[in-house]
Amino acid sequence: MSANELDSPMILIHPPLAIIGYGFTVVFAVSLFIANRSDRKIVKFAGWAAWLFAFLGLVTGMIWAQLAWGSYWSWDPKETLTLIFFLSVSASQLALFEKRLNLSRGMSLLSCILFVATLSSSFITTGLHSFL
Repeated sequence: MSANELDSPMILIHPPLAIIGYGFTVVFAVSLFIANRSDRKIVKFAGWAAWLFAFLGLVTGMIWAQLAWGSYWSWDPKETLTLIFFLSVSASQLALFEKRLNLSRGMSLLSCILFVATLSSSFITTGLHSFL
C-alpha cells in the first residue's frame, strides 16, 4: 500500500470492521466450546456478530480497493484468504443453524486458523496488502 491509499478515509472504516469481525470470530469459537444450554444467546449473538462484521470488512475492503486501485477484486493473497475466512464463518453459522454442533465447532476452529493466516499473509507474501 502506498501513502495515497492510506490517506483515504476508508482507513477509519475498513480495518476496524475487519478487526471486530476477527474478534467476534474468536469469541464465537470459544463460546461454542465452553457454552452450556443457558448460554445459547451468547453463542448466537457472537456468531451473528462474527458473520456480520466479517461481511462488512469484506465489502468495505472491496469498496476501498475500487477507490484506490480501480478494481473491486484482484485475487491478492490477503483478499483471497479473507474470502475463504468469510466462507468458513458462514459455514460455521450454517452448521450451527442446522444443529450440527460438532461441524460448527470444527468450522469455527478453521475460521480462527484462517484469521491468523489472513493477518500473517501481509508479512509473508507479496501483493497489494504486503508490508514487505
